[in-house]
Amino acid sequence: MSPAPSASPAAPLGLGQRLGYSAGTLALSVKDLAFTSFVLFYYVSVVGLSGSLAGLVLLLAMFWDAVTDPIVGALSDNLRSRWGRRHPFMAVSGVPLAICLYALFNVPDDLGQTGIFMWMLCVTLLLRTFLTLFTVPYLALGAELSTDYHERTVITGTRTVVYWLSVVLMGAVAFGVFFARDGADGGDGRLVRDNYWLYGVFCAAVVLVFTAVATWATATHIPRLRQNESQTPFRLAQIARDLIQALSNNNFRNLFWMLLVIGAATGLTSALNTHLNTYFWELSQQQITWALLSTVLPVLAMSALMRRLNRQLEKQQALLWASVLLGANAMWLIPGRLLGLMPDNGSDALFALILLQGWLSIATIIWFQTVSASLIADIADEQELRTGKRQEGVFFAAQGFAQKVPSGLGNFFGGIVLDVIRLPVGAQPGSVGSEVLFGLGLVMGPLVGILLLTGILFARAIRTSRERHGEVRAALDAKASAGVIARLQEAPTPAVAESEQRTLSAASGG
Repeated sequence: MSPAPSASPAAPLGLGQRLGYSAGTLALSVKDLAFTSFVLFYYVSVVGLSGSLAGLVLLLAMFWDAVTDPIVGALSDNLRSRWGRRHPFMAVSGVPLAICLYALFNVPDDLGQTGIFMWMLCVTLLLRTFLTLFTVPYLALGAELSTDYHERTVITGTRTVVYWLSVVLMGAVAFGVFFARDGADGGDGRLVRDNYWLYGVFCAAVVLVFTAVATWATATHIPRLRQNESQTPFRLAQIARDLIQALSNNNFRNLFWMLLVIGAATGLTSALNTHLNTYFWELSQQQITWALLSTVLPVLAMSALMRRLNRQLEKQQALLWASVLLGANAMWLIPGRLLGLMPDNGSDALFALILLQGWLSIATIIWFQTVSASLIADIADEQELRTGKRQEGVFFAAQGFAQKVPSGLGNFFGGIVLDVIRLPVGAQPGSVGSEVLFGLGLVMGPLVGILLLTGILFARAIRTSRERHGEVRAALDAKASAGVIARLQEAPTPAVAESEQRTLSAASGG
């Protein structure tokens, strides 16, 4: 593939443009909230599916992502259309994705274990397929909106802040509205099956609206985005070659492994977090709602601090510090409870400590996600200079693989953990035995912390800098200008020459 030279406008994207693009991240945040907070809990503790079977579904779904992500990434890199490389995929995925989210929380009555398993498996595979069709081109598009080293971090930072604000607000709505409706017998609203039907409708509506907003808001950028001008037909066999070529990049390979280990930790955490809050900490619905709303504070704090942090630190330094902070933050609260050093459940002091750990974790994750996505855009420039190919789609697909497969393993082992510790189906908070809680805490504290700290090894091996990126961009711009000049000299007609002259102006920033 030999994309036409193009450049982002000299002026950085305005806040409205960044927010329009970032609206698409709500499709990802509504899915993530559903899977991290409710899916495993709903299928195991409400519907009654075996924890191991539910975990197996989530594991298989992640391996399915490992197949579909690189296919969609390569297809979007190589697509030729009047609507560009990314937007056709984004435009067709919103409606089926919304339908799947609705179906996920509407398991038909009177299904046995096999029936529930097959329903969950089929709906989850379809859901993640359509999510991939949207998110892989959408994330790749973000890397194309600017070529500036710092502006890329601003764009990914806006997207990350919008993602976390939407998770916070939608989580507060879920716990404060949908699952605040107690059952007829006064039981906990998280255990009321009908509440999930309404939550599914809410998820579907959010996806429908915001996938459309992001597609429409970024459509005006299509004329200046890189297009695939290769005359060579795309073949599926090329996907494996593209992936091998992407992983041959040393910086991306180390980032890939770092994402793998952190993805394993976050997957395990997300699978069991609702169980932890419900049974280990015995938080009420109101406390969970307030805890979610309070995380607006670290989100806003990081949105204000990130620009300064990222201008003072190189991106690989930021990743290193993020790994240290994430690992250290996982090693004090839950282990402290296991050692009997923390206040009792129900006390204001304990709730304050839970809030503090959550704030530190979210602030650091926002920083990590912002910098890692920005770094991938820089690595795509490195790759183009080295190979002559733009591979944002493949890079972000590989990033998705690095996050989703270990996350799937985390969900799978999370389901097994629930079976091993013998957490009763439908158990009310406060009724679970101490040995069950100890097993849950052992997994969610020390094990998660060790996995997070492992990311330090890979962050240290990444070699890049803003100076190096400037050299890469200068070489790419010179190469693009030389190519246009050559075509200009060979232009057969004045109209073609005029078109090439406009391209040369764009490539040089004029």
